[in-house]
Amino acid sequence: MKKQIFSLALWMFFGFVLIKAIDSILRFIINGYLYFGLWMEFPPNFLKYSIPVLSVIVYFFATISVLKYINKKANNFKLEKLKFPEIEYIISLIIAIFLNPLWNKLMGLISEKLSAKLSYEISEFLNFYDVTQASIGICSWLSIIILSIYFYRIYKKSEIKIDQ
Repeated sequence: MKKQIFSLALWMFFGFVLIKAIDSILRFIINGYLYFGLWMEFPPNFLKYSIPVLSVIVYFFATISVLKYINKKANNFKLEKLKFPEIEYIISLIIAIFLNPLWNKLMGLISEKLSAKLSYEISEFLNFYDVTQASIGICSWLSIIILSIYFYRIYKKSEIKIDQ
């Protein structure tokens, strides 16, 4: 019984780390677009509206991809033959731990270089950054809520089948 509880806890940690790693990659893409747009000197209104649209698109496709992958894997699922994915766990852990700090350091260096070249006011830059972080946060939580509802519905359906 103790081994089953620790196995469940390990799988929960894996899920947490995997979600954090995927979220780090998506944040990397969206923040990369922000700095690319600043470097290319896109018009302020274009950046202001394209960043939330990009966030919704990126998180939408990530959520759909996760759901398709899980549905595909659920067809052949055998609990007794399931082995803990150690390599995937380590890769996800490395991405989750190092990608955000690395990205923040790189963006600090890029911001220093761009600040002399940019024609944007500091208030415009802060507005772009606020819009980016707000849209990432909202899309991230919406994805988690959608996945939670989806998994809860699957759980309820399997509970009904067991009772019958």
